Amino acid sequence: MMTFLAVAAAFALGAFVQTIAGFGSALVAMPILTQFLGVQAAAGVMSIVGATVIVVVLFQNRRGLRWREAGRLLCGTVVGIPVGAWALTALPAAPVVGLLGVLLIAYALHGVRAALRGGGPEAEPGEDAPQTKKSPWRDRITGAAVGFCAGLLGGAYATDGPPLVMYGAHRRWPKETFRAVLQACFLVDGLLILAMYSGNGVVNAGVLVYCLYGVPGMLLGLAAGTLLDPRINRERFHRLLLGLVFLLGAGLLARALFME
Repeated sequence: MMTFLAVAAAFALGAFVQTIAGFGSALVAMPILTQFLGVQAAAGVMSIVGATVIVVVLFQNRRGLRWREAGRLLCGTVVGIPVGAWALTALPAAPVVGLLGVLLIAYALHGVRAALRGGGPEAEPGEDAPQTKKSPWRDRITGAAVGFCAGLLGGAYATDGPPLVMYGAHRRWPKETFRAVLQACFLVDGLLILAMYSGNGVVNAGVLVYCLYGVPGMLLGLAAGTLLDPRINRERFHRLLLGLVFLLGAGLLARALFME
């Protein structure tokens, strides 16, 4: 009974955060799942239920999806994942993950400082708005480079989110666009990870049972997030992102300290 309640609570929190912010479900769910299920089973359950949450959040925000932005990121991500898988055996994990954590914390603190000063980047215009001072090629290269970094980190350390989150936060997309673009990238990465887990035995009958435990919590979290979302305007959303970016950075830094 305790395991059922723990898994349901983990996915209630994870789905709620993912619905509101567009990322962070693993950040809040994995510590609970790992405590009760162990690392391997938790990873398998997260790959299935987490992918389901991503699909739902993508569907909810489908009107905000910018296909060109998502396409640029995905082109880089698909190339970066196999390179990251190779780098896993060639590069030390702890310094890379730790540096990424420090960068995220620094970015969040810089954003808070800018907000307190009343500054920060202006909201980006819609995808079809005229780009008077921007080079289309620069946007394409930047998007592909960010996607490549995300794929590289995802393939090596299962940490594809930070570059995408910082990129979307910096561009100040509307919250629907931020969520939709990130979910599109997360979905591709998640399906690749799920296929890998299915092939190496991480996903098994026991994991599928635990997934059923998580369904009630997932539905509760999605419903709560959907009800609260209309009350979160652009500025509140940006402040929420900065807080979650800081927590994500702190989590990566802690993870690096415990790596061998």
